Amino acid sequence: MKYFLMQDTPELKYAPKLKNWYGKFDVRDICLDGFPKLPNIQQFAIEQSDNTIFTDVILFPFLLVSPIFKDVINLYRERCFFCNVLLTDQVKRESKMYYLPVLDEATNIQMRKKEYKDGVCISGNDESEEEVLDLNRNLFWIRDSGKRHIILSLDIAESLIRREITGLGLCEVELYCKSNNGK
Repeated sequence: MKYFLMQDTPELKYAPKLKNWYGKFDVRDICLDGFPKLPNIQQFAIEQSDNTIFTDVILFPFLLVSPIFKDVINLYRERCFFCNVLLTDQVKRESKMYYLPVLDEATNIQMRKKEYKDGVCISGNDESEEEVLDLNRNLFWIRDSGKRHIILSLDIAESLIRREITGLGLCEVELYCKSNNGK
């Protein structure tokens, strides 16, 4: 199965920017163990901007997804919990509901980005003896060096693209077990 890393897109520079989000809840609780500590619904005002676009994906300060994105996640029956997040533009008097997904997180997986030039993969693992993982999962987090990465399967990525999700940036990755002691 092919996997993709969710990443920033040019559209996301116009995505809503949350005001005063720090301290509303502990972002370390955005995990399966901490989910019960999160509020069921949270409201945030957004920064005023004439260029704001309510994209289907917001990556900062934490992952927020639109209702259509949430519906796709639910179609794939992934283990995922959601908190409701209402974003309001107080000047324009607009609001939109988003969802904060809380996903499974793996710490024993590493990823390598695949790069292409003229349709040919130029980043291979020829020198590596590591076996590429096929996890039979569609959406999850992996953590490396203290940073959390959002990983999507090809199936869920295609479903999102067919629905013309805005703000969805993808980079193909290969997943491996983290090696211990040089293995």
